[in-house]
Amino acid sequence: MRLIRTIHPVISTDPAPRDVDAAALGVLVKMSVRKRRLIRVMEAFLRPLVAGVERVRCLPANTGGKAAKILVMEYWNLGDVVMLTPFLRSLRIQYPAASITLLTSPKAAPLLEHQGLVDQVLTVRVPWAQHYSRWKKYNPWSPGWFELLRTVKFLRTQRFDLAFTARADIRENFILWVVRVARRVGYGFGGGGFLLTDTVIPDLQHRHFSDRWLRLLEHAGKLALVRQPSLRVSPEEGKFAQKALEERGLHDTEFLVGIHPGARSAARQWGEENFVTLAQRLEARFPIKIVWFQDPNGIPSVADRNQLQPLSLPLRQFMAVLSRCGLFICNDSGPMHIATALGVPVVAVFGPTEPVWFGPLGQENRVVSQPGFWCRPCFDYCLFDQPYCLRTISVESVFEASAQALNSLLLKTKQRATRNESTIPVEEAKETAC
Repeated sequence: MRLIRTIHPVISTDPAPRDVDAAALGVLVKMSVRKRRLIRVMEAFLRPLVAGVERVRCLPANTGGKAAKILVMEYWNLGDVVMLTPFLRSLRIQYPAASITLLTSPKAAPLLEHQGLVDQVLTVRVPWAQHYSRWKKYNPWSPGWFELLRTVKFLRTQRFDLAFTARADIRENFILWVVRVARRVGYGFGGGGFLLTDTVIPDLQHRHFSDRWLRLLEHAGKLALVRQPSLRVSPEEGKFAQKALEERGLHDTEFLVGIHPGARSAARQWGEENFVTLAQRLEARFPIKIVWFQDPNGIPSVADRNQLQPLSLPLRQFMAVLSRCGLFICNDSGPMHIATALGVPVVAVFGPTEPVWFGPLGQENRVVSQPGFWCRPCFDYCLFDQPYCLRTISVESVFEASAQALNSLLLKTKQRATRNESTIPVEEAKETAC
């Protein structure tokens, strides 16, 4: 009898990188067919240009796991920089001797003060990150283009060893290539992967934007040691916050609930009248005090008519006062992310944005949204005459979420106070005994 051995082929269950990149266009972003076609045209134009330049230009050797100068590119909005902080903290730990430069927007730069995360902050107003109007974004006569060109020219002189970008944006990948970074780590699923030295396969299971950054670090062979956003205020800022609150009759013994009705886009604003009604109901139900925040240079607030004095502060001072709050209620906005980074529990009202991608990170946070809208996320380009995904969220639903949060937080506050009262210092106990 002849023995015949049958060898079964090993079939991999992991999808191919190309399939993962294609799927990422639906899982991690929402890219229209029109935009995909435009990117393909850009790639067709850039490929021969890049191939020709690469034949003649000389770049520094790829340093592998070592890097003396690192560039991180995140020039969009406040919340985006806050979601970047776990990556920056992990990066600082993994590259303690490196000089880290962050390219960001002027409005977000104050967030990095007193944090010790980067060695240099460069600010730039990138035209396509400043406006919603497509004409304003790409107006060739905009002064923002000259500012961007000056910044790119300066970056070319820095000779970075390593750079990271998490946007999966062909424009950012192109900037890193032009800047002549030795090792360029980013995503290619949004176009321009050939402009990078390291094209990272996206993680479709961990979809939050903060995780997208950490994926880059892991690709570079470094562990992501920090996953929760964190910011801190200085002692001087803490003293300012205490004084500002005391001037309004608010003290440390009171439970403060911060409310911020604003957001960068009108399509993300639930409505100031709704927040006022919510504040009145919460004050009537719970032993709390409301701190009503308003953006500097904002329009006059309806809170004035409802005995809610608006508090309008610069970013760092706003952070200091916010850090004294026990709960923060807001729209999907930069202040929402700042609150989570300061350790303040959040109740956030979400409309056109996907909470799985950009929601507040942390166990005690709550998100209120209206499910069932097929057009979400629309990235603030609403298809309707107004954002019904927000307009159909009732005050009652936000009140219920806020009440659940307050019941839990007030109980914890009471338990801590009880423990503190029952713990008598040894010296005090001796004096009492005598």
